[in-house]
Amino acid sequence: MKKELSIRTALFAVSFLAMLYGYWLMLSNHAPAMFASDIEDMSYAWYVPLFSLYVVWKERREIVASLGEPSMAGFLLALPSFAAGFLGIRGHQLRLEIIGFAGLVISLTWLYFGAKTMRRILFPALFLLFCMPLATFLDVVTVHLRIFSTGAAYAILKGFGADVVRQGTMLMSSTGSFAIDVADPCSGLRSLFALAALTAGYAYFNQPTWLRRGLLFALSVPIAVFGNVVRILTIVLVAACCSPDFATGFYHDYSGYVVFMAAIMMMLGASAAISKGAER
Repeated sequence: MKKELSIRTALFAVSFLAMLYGYWLMLSNHAPAMFASDIEDMSYAWYVPLFSLYVVWKERREIVASLGEPSMAGFLLALPSFAAGFLGIRGHQLRLEIIGFAGLVISLTWLYFGAKTMRRILFPALFLLFCMPLATFLDVVTVHLRIFSTGAAYAILKGFGADVVRQGTMLMSSTGSFAIDVADPCSGLRSLFALAALTAGYAYFNQPTWLRRGLLFALSVPIAVFGNVVRILTIVLVAACCSPDFATGFYHDYSGYVVFMAAIMMMLGASAAISKGAER
């Protein structure tokens, strides 16, 4: 039995190394170029594979204890995963490459060690999908987020009696002293992806059931959108009270970090509320 497990482990290692060799162009060129692209702005994606490796390392004893019999179901899943990866590499489509890579990690584990082990590595493997570039793929969503964020900020400002005018995704003073345009980078989509990845990792270790993890993960969407509305709101206030150049320059560039930290605090508060609600 131990000899058979050793052979399967060796075959898995060889298969995994062969997979890394096949994906070397993605690992060394396609993914780093996309992460560094100003269009996608995926600086957080560098930490995604590191977190997946951390999860595997942290749960290594449970993974080893779950090693079971091989399953042909893994082989069946490996076929479409291989096809997606092959098409992605040949067509320089990073989305397909990442889907194929994550699929092969899952399917090879399933093939050599069975369903129980596959379930142990399912989360860190699927977490790799946060490396997938989606900002340019979801341009329609970006437009709607810009409109919603601008409208929400405008409603709040008018509610407090501010003298502002809205034209599409632009907020301006009625006197023409400032004009703030909520462009694509300010739609909140990129901060939403980053917060969603952070929330998924936090929920996995701090919520005991998948239902509670899923609820916390779902809450990351309104939290990120609310944080972006607050950022737009404060940029307009700084432009009105201080200087339009300062608001669209220094404050615009660095306020995102402060608002993101506030969103993290809201996420932690939502997690505590979910835990308290479950206890009751």
